[in-house]
Amino acid sequence: MPRRPAGEAVSVRVSDTHDADEQAACLTDWGQCYEQMSNGAFDGHFESFCFDGVELFREETNQVVQQYGQPQAGTMTMAALLDAGEGGRFCGVPVSMEHYFFLRGGKEFHFRTPQRVTLAAVTVDMERFGAYCQRVGEVPPPGACVDNGLIRKRPQDELGSVLGSVMQSVRHSPDMLRHATLRRCLEEGVFSTLLNLCAPTEPSGKDLTASTRQYVVNKARDYMREHVEDPITVSDLCAHIRVSRRTLQYSFQDVLGTNPARYLRNMRLNGARREIRRQTDERSPVADIAAHWGFWHPSRFAAEYRSLFGELPSQTLKSVTRH
Repeated sequence: MPRRPAGEAVSVRVSDTHDADEQAACLTDWGQCYEQMSNGAFDGHFESFCFDGVELFREETNQVVQQYGQPQAGTMTMAALLDAGEGGRFCGVPVSMEHYFFLRGGKEFHFRTPQRVTLAAVTVDMERFGAYCQRVGEVPPPGACVDNGLIRKRPQDELGSVLGSVMQSVRHSPDMLRHATLRRCLEEGVFSTLLNLCAPTEPSGKDLTASTRQYVVNKARDYMREHVEDPITVSDLCAHIRVSRRTLQYSFQDVLGTNPARYLRNMRLNGARREIRRQTDERSPVADIAAHWGFWHPSRFAAEYRSLFGELPSQTLKSVTRH
């Protein structure tokens, strides 16, 4: 992953290529070499979205390509196949749509692509990811001592859909990345997804007493009330209460019948509604308000807002500005 100069918080790059070497050069600082192995004209596409310690990228190729490279030391990369033919091999192992790729920074990888492939990937800075893991009670960072390899998907895994949704939103509205709050929510969403992939199977949580779970929920509610105007995240709650995200999850599920992420989403929706109701101009940009509260998918924000409040954000805005 590129180490961007200080002050360059965000970068967006999109390229259409017609040569394997051009495609290899799109992902900088990986020392990549692409060799076309099948006959025919090469067509590729690459797009990358970088912010803070995260790089999201999507790659498409239409020929069999032998890829060699080495992600930058101090990083971790996970990739999901979104579309692929047969015959791919990663580090000598056959790959399918049922696999995720794990790449450890500083370790060389070999990937023989299928005739046609589309993949989405995320590279994270291990120092930032490690800090997140500490905040949510997962130490040391998962994957820190794992070599390149494949991880078989589980039914609950959602890396591909998360990356696809985030990149689709940023592709259509790249300006949303100027909001620091949204970048932080994106980062935490990516980190949480990676942690779910790398972490071992969770224990049942039966060792938590009812009083402990109620205490955790009460502390979380107190913190939320004190920061009602802030877009709180799960790691904020974990750090404040000094519990792991698993303990937080079990406590919310047992006491409130929901998970903390969904509860916080509703809190952020309420925060967005309060901000919309403070507007005095019907032309006020609702998308900016949504981004400030950490919602990166405008249509999904509108749908969730209407589900919770019975009206669209635009209807709320028109109502308050007309009166």
